[in-house]
Amino acid sequence: MWPRRRKDYKNEISKNNRTSLRFRFTAAMIFMSLIPGLLLSFIYFGNIKEFYRNKIEIYQINTLNMMKAKIEDIISQSEIASDQALGLAVNSSLFGSYEEMNSYQRLVLFRNVNSLLSNICVANDSIDNIYMIGFDGSYYTSNLGWNKEEFLKNDWTVVDKKKPSGSIIIPTHAAAYKYTNPSSGTPLVISRVTFMSRNNDNKAISLVQIDISYVKISKAMDYMETTEQDAAFIVDKEGYVLYAADKRLAGMSADQVSIGGRKLSTFLEKIGNRDMASLENIVARKSSIKGSNWSILQINSDLLLNQEITRFRNIWMTIAMICTVIAGFIALSLSWGITKPITKIIKSMKRVSRGDFNTKVEVIADRDLTELVDSFNSMILEVEQLMKENIQKERERLTMELMALNSQINSHFLYNTLNTVKWMAVRKGVDDIAKMIVSLVNMLEYSCKNVDSLVPITEEIKFIKDYLYIQEIRYKNLINIYFEIDEKLDDYMVLKMLLQPIVENAILHGFNDGGMDNRIIIQGEILRDYVIFQIKDNGKGFNFEGLDKLTSIGLHNIQDRIYLNYGEGYELSIESEIGLGTCVTVKIPCIKKAVI
Repeated sequence: MWPRRRKDYKNEISKNNRTSLRFRFTAAMIFMSLIPGLLLSFIYFGNIKEFYRNKIEIYQINTLNMMKAKIEDIISQSEIASDQALGLAVNSSLFGSYEEMNSYQRLVLFRNVNSLLSNICVANDSIDNIYMIGFDGSYYTSNLGWNKEEFLKNDWTVVDKKKPSGSIIIPTHAAAYKYTNPSSGTPLVISRVTFMSRNNDNKAISLVQIDISYVKISKAMDYMETTEQDAAFIVDKEGYVLYAADKRLAGMSADQVSIGGRKLSTFLEKIGNRDMASLENIVARKSSIKGSNWSILQINSDLLLNQEITRFRNIWMTIAMICTVIAGFIALSLSWGITKPITKIIKSMKRVSRGDFNTKVEVIADRDLTELVDSFNSMILEVEQLMKENIQKERERLTMELMALNSQINSHFLYNTLNTVKWMAVRKGVDDIAKMIVSLVNMLEYSCKNVDSLVPITEEIKFIKDYLYIQEIRYKNLINIYFEIDEKLDDYMVLKMLLQPIVENAILHGFNDGGMDNRIIIQGEILRDYVIFQIKDNGKGFNFEGLDKLTSIGLHNIQDRIYLNYGEGYELSIESEIGLGTCVTVKIPCIKKAVI
């Protein structure tokens, strides 16, 4: 529809309902004068300090529970990995006939066990590595780059056939044996070591060691913010520190570690078997970790509470300062009231500049800007109408030009003349010339149809084959043409002469003079709701910088015809690389013969 007149837009808003900038300015002054009193009344309601104390306590307990859950998951993974590794040594058939194995069989066993140990580590990402030592001095590990000599220096790795079965936890220690190259760094681990006796079920493995990654434990404990007086530790039953934010403290006893001027052992003694204890302004909480003899010790001071109180005080002072500059904010409110509707208009103009003519600025309840909005909306509608008219005119112009080009040749005269020449060639026995003339007649007959008419794809391919036959004669079969057209395309339509200019462009410009093994492949297929054609050559290629940089009128004409006849979403695209060739892709919609 033609846009409504400006007068119609004005009538949409009653003059009585319009508000002026002065009215909004006055209302803003009244509203802003009430804000300080309302804020102060809200802030002083209740006991602020007790509120923050309870809030922080809940936060600290939740943090402790999250760390506990993460560490228990790590312990569970270590138990699973240990069970799986022990299962390999005792329950699996891998070591069943170990003593009768020859050296090759043991080598295969070595590789298989190492692979299984690596899979266990992958499945349990908290596990750093797994090591297994045999009674005969053989070894198996998920760590192919380990330092065996450094590993065997540890007291617990000595193979003793008389040592009873059992498990121990080696507190946090430096795994210098992890890397052959010391420059790679020395990571920290906690080791679960299981000693195995030589019995009927196990005659091969003496020791299984599971290394728990200290990095994974650190990530699990990262929930808590640490300060000089706030920290979290993991300690075992003997009072050794398994984890500390400062990893230099890991492995030390509680007597050797201090926080807030007090030894860690002091907090452990104060808590005892309880969950919480207080020392002056410091609260200590302890939580046992299921599946182990470890505990998480959380130390919290009043620092966080004081920070919250300080933050509250700063907020109060900020509010007081805001109250003193209310006049400035009122001025900003006035500015906002003016610029906001203008900003809407500017954004709408930008959308229009990008081609979105469906944009419409809502009518603004401001008498000063209503005229501008009405004019802008009217302008959009007029421009959209003009654009549609220009597109239609351009389409008609292209059609007329092509029609004029086709009408330059008197098709009837040419057909008769070429048929006469053909029969002369037949009578003379020159069949090649006769066949070439037939191809030319077919091309002329095909090209004289309406240029923008839809034709069966089979006719377009036949037209291309007639054209290629003439070119093969011309170039003495120096170019090999291959067709890979899906038979399903026989039932679909395409714009006439859409593909031939691309093939012609490949022949004329795609190959170097004197080149051998020149090939052009013409492919066609249905992909979802599209018909896809690709014309590929193995020629010299070129540096493609965009379709707008090409000087080929034929390719630009094809792109314009696709847009005018099929609309957006369908296109011509080019890929080319120097020395490898060029591929031109045409994407059009699927249109069956029955639709036409």
